[in-house]
Amino acid sequence: MNLLKGSAVALALRVLSALISFVVAASITRNLGTEQAGLYFYATSLIVLVVSVCSLGLNNTVLKHVAIYDSQKDNNKLNAVVNKSVLWSISFSLLVITILALLSLLLPFSKQPLTYQYYFLLTIPSLAIIALISHAIQAKGNIAVSMIMAGLIQPLSFLLINFYREPKDITTLAECYLISVTIALIFSAVFWLRRSQFIFTINFDSKVLLASCSSLLIFQVFQQFNTVIGQLFLGVWGSNTEVALFAVSIKVATLTSFIMFAVNRVVAPKFASLYAKNDMEGLQKAVTQSKRIMLAATSPLICILLIFPEFVLSLFGSEYKESAPVLRVLALIQFFSVWVGSVSYLLIMTGEEKTHRNNVIIASILSSVLGCIIVPYYPLWGAVIISGLCVILTCYLSSRAVTNKLNIKIFSLF
Repeated sequence: MNLLKGSAVALALRVLSALISFVVAASITRNLGTEQAGLYFYATSLIVLVVSVCSLGLNNTVLKHVAIYDSQKDNNKLNAVVNKSVLWSISFSLLVITILALLSLLLPFSKQPLTYQYYFLLTIPSLAIIALISHAIQAKGNIAVSMIMAGLIQPLSFLLINFYREPKDITTLAECYLISVTIALIFSAVFWLRRSQFIFTINFDSKVLLASCSSLLIFQVFQQFNTVIGQLFLGVWGSNTEVALFAVSIKVATLTSFIMFAVNRVVAPKFASLYAKNDMEGLQKAVTQSKRIMLAATSPLICILLIFPEFVLSLFGSEYKESAPVLRVLALIQFFSVWVGSVSYLLIMTGEEKTHRNNVIIASILSSVLGCIIVPYYPLWGAVIISGLCVILTCYLSSRAVTNKLNIKIFSLF
């Protein structure tokens, strides 16, 4: 019942966040047009990838260690691992921003003003810190607060700012985005400092932290790369309009993945705790129960996207209705991901980070090779194919690893 209740709360918050993001995307596509919207979607895709690098693989490391130390009531180590992770991430983020800013000055990629690019660059440290703090809050069992900090405050602030300023160009929109990220950072930092029995200490073995995050860094970067691979390849070989069409379609299709995200917010710390206690029977039960919840919640949404794709896409503008076939295919791919279940978090929380990392890398490399072959000739559908291949390959390889290494029946519903 605790899992069901926690998942319901997490799902409700995730749905709210998805609806807000949906409205934000619709307002952007209607106010800016496909060309300017394409620039925004491409820029945010790049930022997602850079933030994953600047997080240094520490998100899931923090989630794992904080869950363990919280169960052991070791507040000193709990704070130490979070504090050191934040300091590492901030330092590396500032280094990356400096390098990218210098490159943009020395090697300009276009004749267009670069102001909006600098606004997006400045969001990198804040987004990395927000992710770390939200994972720490999640590990302590505050699922609802964690989801509010990670996925609700920023899009809600962005929506309200956009309604107030009504941006008509990419530069103003990027400025609004930076302000919304800053607001989310302030809320996250204040909550963690006031509610977590904060102690300023970084007395945590760096070798232990580095050993845990090193494999997760590669996994985290490649995993984020997989989520935006279609938009990145389209940005190189397609048009801004095609980027916008694909970005909107995948944003709608991944509404189904929000269900998985919501449930994983609840079960990920539970996976780590059960495995640490060697309670494999309890672990199998948690996996099976979470899978049933995800499938039950996903099916109605999948049906809507398959039957009424034109209507859903028309909310973003009449020009987006032409990508209805793309939406159908992407929705089916997302449903497959939900059907496989929480294999990624299951491997990470049970010490099999390297196994999942290798699976993600294999999927990325194969999809990238295929993308270089087909996207230049068939930009939009090529992006769909390589995005789907990333999801399918990762899910298949990871599900096999869960079965072989943990003896967990990943496809079992009972």
